Amino acid sequence: MLIRLIALGMLLHHPAKLLAQADYPNVTFGGRVQLDYTFFNNDKYQFESGGELRRGRLFVKGKLSESWDYKIQYDFAPDDPELKDGYLRFSGFDRSRIWAGNFKQPSSLEQLTSANFMTFLERAVAVGVTEGRRMGVAYQGWGKKHTWMSSAYGDEANGLVKGNGFGGRFIYIPRSDETSVVHLGSSVSWNKDADDTIRLRVRPETHQDKQRILNTGNIEDVDNFVRIGVEGAYVYKRFSAQAELTHLNVERRDAQNLTFTGYYAFISYFLTNDRRSYKAKDGKFGRISPRSDKGALELAVRFSHLDLSDKDIMGGEGDFLTLGVNYYVTSHLRLTANYVFVNTNSVAGDDDPSALQFRAQFDF
Repeated sequence: MLIRLIALGMLLHHPAKLLAQADYPNVTFGGRVQLDYTFFNNDKYQFESGGELRRGRLFVKGKLSESWDYKIQYDFAPDDPELKDGYLRFSGFDRSRIWAGNFKQPSSLEQLTSANFMTFLERAVAVGVTEGRRMGVAYQGWGKKHTWMSSAYGDEANGLVKGNGFGGRFIYIPRSDETSVVHLGSSVSWNKDADDTIRLRVRPETHQDKQRILNTGNIEDVDNFVRIGVEGAYVYKRFSAQAELTHLNVERRDAQNLTFTGYYAFISYFLTNDRRSYKAKDGKFGRISPRSDKGALELAVRFSHLDLSDKDIMGGEGDFLTLGVNYYVTSHLRLTANYVFVNTNSVAGDDDPSALQFRAQFDF
């Protein structure tokens, strides 16, 4: 019994090292907590200021063998807990692997980068018309200067999105080293909705209030819709820039086809001797680990645009400007402040609110 207690204490103190030496299967637990508070400066619609648990997630992951690993992650912040990740992955090939389960589909850089590591509190509105997590199978491969992924998928695991489709993403990485990163990519997906009806709507780059400032309503008699995206990112020491363009074409049976477009661009700069971390194999950004015990300080500004009006569908058009400050206290503790300015057209009610947002974030 004493030996077992000593072993358990060593495992809790040095879990990563001991798990690497353990027989399969093994298991690791973790999670995240994101606490937000938002103050609105309202215009037409009266958005409600207040606080919320933006994300409260727990996960379990591990390896079943040298070639098989898994992850199961639930978010307890919504009214009903939601399964986020739930997949098996086979990595027994050379520079490739197979995914099966519920996972993020190959779409945009902003969508694929974890909410733990995004530069801003919320994703740009243009990402609101890209694919998220779906149940499916995928094949991923990578080389020295590229990575790609193709997938076939069905419903989202919680029933929030129903239908099927397939998609792919290809990333070319001319440079990725300790000083700089150059990231260029594109993605495409074909989708068929279960009831031939889709609805596109977005919040004003805040989450506190449920009001959608741009909203197409139900678009019916949809045969299929295709998303095409291009993306780019550049990092040089403390400086970073990132941009994406998303084009959505909706094909209808007895009405004119529709086209919706969104894009964003942002720059960021560290006042401390730090930089954004890039994961070349997955073509996305990762955890920032401050080089000083005083933490890392980052300033950022983003402009984004989304147009959800075309032909007989009047979802509105809007511009969004976000100013951001990130203080990375440690690699797992982060404090963030964003100020969002919104400008919409008359179709969207000419509603031009702004919002000051704060977040305290901890993951483990």
